[in-house]
Amino acid sequence: MSDWQPLLNILAGIPVAVLTAWLTVKLSLSRFRSEKWFERRLDSYTKVIEALHFMKHCTETEMRAEVQGHEIDEKAKTELLTSYAKGRSDLRRLTDMGALIFSPAAVALLDTLNSELLEASGAPSYWEHLDAEGAAIAKCLSALRTIAKRDLNA
Repeated sequence: MSDWQPLLNILAGIPVAVLTAWLTVKLSLSRFRSEKWFERRLDSYTKVIEALHFMKHCTETEMRAEVQGHEIDEKAKTELLTSYAKGRSDLRRLTDMGALIFSPAAVALLDTLNSELLEASGAPSYWEHLDAEGAAIAKCLSALRTIAKRDLNA
């Protein structure tokens, strides 16, 4: 019987080793998926905030020019409008993807922003348009930072 003891010990350890290996792999994959999901959400929130920043910069620059009563040179205006258009395009794309990535609060906030930007485009004067647009972007940017921090546990 003593000749069989080492073999029995090895055979008894095999199920424990297999179970431990399986559990380790399962937990590692779960952590990997969780980290990838976090990275994707962080990247998406960052892209939305960048898009809002570009839009805000353009609006603020144009408002400053209106207040000071000077024209923005053509090259700078083209760059501003290109930056704004890219930001707006990115914002629309990310808003459409939002339900998959963002929290319901963030999706609602982005939908509200899109509605407010649409309303601002119908303002009676260019000044009122810029003012309404700038206020909507600033409000969204401020609220989105808070929501993103909460969603990302930062």
